[in-house]
Amino acid sequence: MPALTSPASLRESGRAPVADLFYSFQGEGVSFGRRALFVRLMTCNLTCGYAALPRTADTPADGTMVCDTEYTWNAASHDLGAARTLTAGDIWDEVLQLDPATNDATMEPVDLVVITGGEPLLHRGVVTQLAVRAQASGRAVEIETNATIAPDDALLGAGVYFNAGLKLESSAVPRGKRIKPNVIAQLQASGRARWKFVVTSRADVQEVAALQHEFGLTQVWLSPEGTRADVVIERMRWMADVALAHGWHLTSRAHVLIWGDERGK
Repeated sequence: MPALTSPASLRESGRAPVADLFYSFQGEGVSFGRRALFVRLMTCNLTCGYAALPRTADTPADGTMVCDTEYTWNAASHDLGAARTLTAGDIWDEVLQLDPATNDATMEPVDLVVITGGEPLLHRGVVTQLAVRAQASGRAVEIETNATIAPDDALLGAGVYFNAGLKLESSAVPRGKRIKPNVIAQLQASGRARWKFVVTSRADVQEVAALQHEFGLTQVWLSPEGTRADVVIERMRWMADVALAHGWHLTSRAHVLIWGDERGK
């Protein structure tokens, strides 16, 4: 494993546009229900729900799995220019202020940082610096990624884990854009990937099984697509038997069950 670089010796290698910084629970996956500090960055290299980048706000979706954070990349429907562009140091300072323990010594510090997007690895330099700072502070880091951009040695050396969400045909994104065999192989070999598949229907399950077989994926999680509690619960009811039958894990979406589709939760 590469040697860890201390935060003090890091050079600021750029800035990243920030959609949201917030304190909440990790709503999905292996850390479900765990308190976390969230960094949501802007921009994405995929267009989930659409075969290509929408040109107008009324562009209809092409797929059933539509991105629930289009405000990070869809300029046809959202004002992307309103986002702040910050250095890793700026972001980290603000994130620390979100931790209740910073101003209340009776609270336990939040020990998990989740970096998400958009696609956060489009800003790999800033993400790496955040991960190093988090590790130095005793906090774990999870990166939510679509698994199309490979992490470098510096990021792996910061001890992060990847919630790798391969996109399915239901996303309408062409396979050549959403499935990158070399990146998938590298993430699987790192031993730090948890493979999360957002499922909209039973038809998605066959593709999940095929991808697991094709790439030898371990730590497979099914997650119900949905921005309403009733949709999430309905899908989980039939997904539970499917996950057990295939030897997969099942996750809910705690933030949706609690707050619905509210941003920054």
